[in-house]
Amino acid sequence: MMAQRTVTVTTELPVELWQFAIDVSKLVEPARVEYLNRKLAGDDENSIVRELQPKYGINKRQVNAIRSEVRGAISCAKESRKLHINTLELQIKSTKGWLKTAAKSLAKLPDAVGLQHGQHLRVQKRFAIHHKKRRLHLLEKKLEHLKSKPLRVSLGNKGTQYLTIGTTKESFGNHIAQYDGGTIKFRVPYALEAKYGKAISSPLRFEHEQGRRWINDAIQANRALSYHIYCKGFRWFIACWISVPEPPSQSLPRQYGCIGIDINPGVIGWAYVDSDGNLKRHGQFKLNLHSRRRGQIEAVLHDVTRRIVTIAKSLSCPVVIEALDFTAKRSQLRERGRKYARMLSGFAYSKFAKFLDQKCQLAGIELISVKPAYSSTIGLVKFMRQYGLSSDTAAAIVLARRAMRLSERIPDHNAYPSVKAGKHVWSAWNALNNTLKSLPRHQHFTRPNRSLEATPVCGSQDGLAGKRNRTSRRGETPQRNRKAAVSDTCLDVHGFIQLRIGFN
Repeated sequence: MMAQRTVTVTTELPVELWQFAIDVSKLVEPARVEYLNRKLAGDDENSIVRELQPKYGINKRQVNAIRSEVRGAISCAKESRKLHINTLELQIKSTKGWLKTAAKSLAKLPDAVGLQHGQHLRVQKRFAIHHKKRRLHLLEKKLEHLKSKPLRVSLGNKGTQYLTIGTTKESFGNHIAQYDGGTIKFRVPYALEAKYGKAISSPLRFEHEQGRRWINDAIQANRALSYHIYCKGFRWFIACWISVPEPPSQSLPRQYGCIGIDINPGVIGWAYVDSDGNLKRHGQFKLNLHSRRRGQIEAVLHDVTRRIVTIAKSLSCPVVIEALDFTAKRSQLRERGRKYARMLSGFAYSKFAKFLDQKCQLAGIELISVKPAYSSTIGLVKFMRQYGLSSDTAAAIVLARRAMRLSERIPDHNAYPSVKAGKHVWSAWNALNNTLKSLPRHQHFTRPNRSLEATPVCGSQDGLAGKRNRTSRRGETPQRNRKAAVSDTCLDVHGFIQLRIGFN
């Protein structure tokens, strides 16, 4: 069976149908609420359907649409509650960890007054601990209340929407709303037949050209078409939900090459790797999302994802993205400081991944998600110096090679702590990552001049000698000073790793 996906095509409802839509939405609203309340109370669904039909003057198919809507709302509410409980538990864990660390550091504070606030350092620390304990108590009470209270379900704005669910057994894919490509015809509920008759129709045209083709193909194939009529900004719209077959694949299998995408708050790096695992093309997309509105952020992400898919189509290869989950990190924002919170809050990873997935589906490009473990460290050690790349582009190479199941072993010319035989290769990268993670990224390539005088580079792969170049002297020009500083501090990553963890 051919794989299918659900798409939505939306257009404005004809003005002559607005009053009809208002009357129908007001008619089914109390039926929706009653169905939801009785469903949560545990009543039998078949009895609810039978009783609601004569009570509100609607037929069985209209009640079935209400049942589908209520089921979806309950499922979403349960999932949202589960995520809320998980977030609270992570916040409680983060707060307890901060209190444990603060209690140990309190006794080590000097007997002095801080210059910033003019208060004793220990008094400031005790004040922070006091308020953190208050926050912990509040989070625990929220968690206890959330676990004990009954489920709350929202059906959206009252009296501004209703659904019609399609089936394959009906003409034009729907019994209540039938669209033949130029006219929309609604079957009027029994309670409104005195005002509108048994049916009401009006010309309708979907502006989206591809959407019109999807709808016409579905009508010809006798597939189901469902409609959502809703009000937004004092205007009424109609959305058609339809299942369409997946587009033919435009990308070759992953073993023939992939494009890796490494996402960072300010830049997105990409790299194309061929079937042998060698870099062929690479680039970057700068992102400036700071202090921008949601519409502006979405416009930037739409443009970047479109360009990525265009590159993938020209190379006929899949796109590889890292599977990231920031739930745990977002729960630690209060304990990590304002700078970290601002950076993580502006990191629109989920929205970028959503847009990229949509465009890959439309273009027939395969989107692969891989684990991001140690991708930055591997790119730093293996590919950054080899190809002269930035850290994000080097990490993109790692992601592409990981999707192709290529080797990630640590190079032999790098010294690293011994790892027991039989362990996964990531255990070696974990040992190396623990050694390097405490240092800023730029220090992986630079060392102070005084350190170079005392510690020569051992076994450097690019022929750098241990003897440092002559440093600048007082009175020399700024241009010469800058050149001398660069020549004294530039050092390759292999030599640095040997200095840090080898030959001890």
